[in-house]
Amino acid sequence: MGKGRVFGHVGAVAVPLGAGVLLHLWGTWSMRSAQGVPTALAVLVGLVLAGLAAAAHDVLFREGGSVLALVLLLAGLGAVWIEARDARVRPETVRCVVVGKVRVTDHPTFGEGAPDAKRLYHHTLDCPGGRPKDFAWEERLGEAGKPVEIAYDPAGRMDPVPASENVARGSLAVPAVLLLLSTALSVAALAAEGTERRVW
Repeated sequence: MGKGRVFGHVGAVAVPLGAGVLLHLWGTWSMRSAQGVPTALAVLVGLVLAGLAAAAHDVLFREGGSVLALVLLLAGLGAVWIEARDARVRPETVRCVVVGKVRVTDHPTFGEGAPDAKRLYHHTLDCPGGRPKDFAWEERLGEAGKPVEIAYDPAGRMDPVPASENVARGSLAVPAVLLLLSTALSVAALAAEGTERRVW
């Protein structure tokens, strides 16, 4: 195997996995950092990283490579971004007191098969540092004078939630499987170059 083919095989492994790691690092940092990176900028940089990964993937092949590998690469990077978003937790927890009467609003839905109407309970809070001031939730957290623990993001990137709900829900399983499949198909496509075999 010549140096060019070795380089190609190394690239076929490094591009999907490296892009996945870089995107995950960027996603988790931009969504959790104290600097408060704007969501639009975070998404733009994520799209640029995905575009660069797709371009680098395309460079590896003389005969076009595997279209399915490219699709799996982009799907895997999308799944990485979703996982980074779902793995977020609010960095601050504060003990507040409910102030005044809890206001209730109903939000109906329309059309056949629409979800059930949503009822929200709007709490006015007195928190150390003054944040958050208002808090809406699908359950009543308590009447005036009751202490409640609220988790929130000082940068405002996520809505506050009760501290008990401030848990990471992401999983790396799906993006890992997609990127590993992309890697395997890319390696197979490189091995098939110059032969009559075709890898989709």
